[in-house]
Amino acid sequence: MDVDKVSAIIANVLYIVERMKISVRRAFVYVCRRFGCGATGIAREELFKLSRDFISNYYRVRYIVECARGSSIPSYRMLAKIYLYLRLKEGGGAVPSRLRKSVQRDIPSIDSIEVKPVWARLSYPRWLYDKLLEVLPSSDVEELLEAMNRRVIWIRVNTLKIDIDKAFHLLEKEGVVLEYDRDIPFLARVVKSSKPIRELELFKNGSIVLQDRASILAVLAARPEENMVIYDFAAAPGIKASLIMQLTENRARIIAMDFSIKRLNSMRLLLKQYGVDTSKIDLLHTDSRGISFRDRADLALIDAVCSSSGAISKDPSIKITLRDHSIPTKMKKTQIDMLYNALKYSSTAIYSVCSILPEEGEEVVEEVARNISSHRLVDTGLRASRGYRRYRVWNVVSRTFPHIDRCEGFFIARFEA
Repeated sequence: MDVDKVSAIIANVLYIVERMKISVRRAFVYVCRRFGCGATGIAREELFKLSRDFISNYYRVRYIVECARGSSIPSYRMLAKIYLYLRLKEGGGAVPSRLRKSVQRDIPSIDSIEVKPVWARLSYPRWLYDKLLEVLPSSDVEELLEAMNRRVIWIRVNTLKIDIDKAFHLLEKEGVVLEYDRDIPFLARVVKSSKPIRELELFKNGSIVLQDRASILAVLAARPEENMVIYDFAAAPGIKASLIMQLTENRARIIAMDFSIKRLNSMRLLLKQYGVDTSKIDLLHTDSRGISFRDRADLALIDAVCSSSGAISKDPSIKITLRDHSIPTKMKKTQIDMLYNALKYSSTAIYSVCSILPEEGEEVVEEVARNISSHRLVDTGLRASRGYRRYRVWNVVSRTFPHIDRCEGFFIARFEA
C-alpha cells in the first residue's frame, strides 16, 4: 500500500462528503475521476472500503485529535493518516516508518490515548447517542450503534423477471452465500460473496434488487392488492413502487410523486429495468405536501424524507451529515405536512421513515393522530419490534432495529379510515 497516495485519496473523499453532502460511494467515484485512484498498491474496491471505513470512524479519529491538541482544527490529510495508523496498528499489520513518524510528530501521545466514551469509541455524534439514551437502555444503545457500523446486505428476487428458486440457485453458483428469510420467500441476506453484488449479471439485468428488509416491510405493511389505486408521495428512486408492482403482478395503478425531476427520470429507467409495466405508473414532478387530487386512492405510501439515521450501515456519510443536530426537528414539519395531505386523499396510509429518532416517527404520528378524526392509527401487522415505550402509540407502530432485526432502522405506521 502506498500510504501517501491512499491517505490523499481518502482525505479527499471526506472533503467531498462534507462539501457536497453526498454518499461515500458517490464521493469516492468523484475523487477517482478527478484525481485518479491508481497506483495505490491496493485494488479499487479495497480502496473504496478503506474510504468507507475512514468516514465511519471520523468521530473516533476526531476525538483522539481533540484529546491531544484541544480544539485546533486538523487537516483532512492528518485525519486520514491517523486513521491509517490506527487501522494498521490495531489490525496487527506493520506500520510504515514514514507514517509512524508523521503521526507521532502530530500526535506524540497517540498510543496512550484511550477512547472511553461510547459515542466516540463507536464513532457517532455525541448528541445522537444522548438522544437515544432518552428512549432506550444504555446497553441497547451501544448494541444498536455497534450494529449500524456493520454493513448488512439483503437481496430481493424480482419475480417480474425471474423465478425465486432459479434466482437463488444462480446466485449460489456465482459464489454468493445466502441466509433465506423465514417470513419473506423472495428475500435473502448475503452472508458472503466472491464479488460485489452490483457486478453480478442478475443485478445488472434487474432480476435481483438490493433492498433492505426494513424497506420491504414498509411495503408489506401496506398490503397492496391488484387493481388498487395507490398514491406514492415520495416515490423516487422507485424501489418500493417496483415491489408494489411485483406483489400485484403489475396489476396495481400507481401515481408516483417526487420533488426532483432528475430522480423521477432515473426512476422511469429503473422501473423499465425491473420489468414494471410503466403504463400503470404516472410520474408527477410535484411537492406532495400541497398537491390536490380529484379522486381518492385506496392506499397511500408516505416514505418521507428524513434524517436517514437508520441507514448509517448502508452509507456512513450520514454520520457526517448528522453533525447538525437540528436535522430531525427540521424534517418533522415536512413529514407532518406530507402525512396530513396523504390522509386527505386515501383510505389507508402507510407512513415510514428510515430513522431511529422519535422526532421523525412516534412524534409525527402522535401529532397527526391527535388532530384528525377521519383516520385511526392501527397495528401494522408486521413481525417486528414496537415503538419507543415513552410514547402513547408505541404498541401499534413498528420499528426495526439493526441489532435485533439485522436490517436498517425504520419506523412504520398504518392509518385506516
